[in-house]
Amino acid sequence: MREEDGNREEAERPYLIAADYGDYLALDLLGQMREKTGNREEAKRFARQAANTGNTQGWTQQRLNNWWPYGLDPDGTPTPPWQ
Repeated sequence: MREEDGNREEAERPYLIAADYGDYLALDLLGQMREKTGNREEAKRFARQAANTGNTQGWTQQRLNNWWPYGLDPDGTPTPPWQ
């Protein structure tokens, strides 16, 4: 309801709290919310955080495959295609 009212910060607050406790589903939802508003960089950040918790399903996995088809190196940079 808060998101529908245009109050994105208040809408995201419960998800941010859950994410602080390691809830990857909250990170998934935050990523979806950010992508929906056109903030792709923030959506990527949340997808990366969700993946770091071990999430390999749902929205995060789809986005990881689209954004970084060869994965990410340990330092977080996109892995180049294999030669």
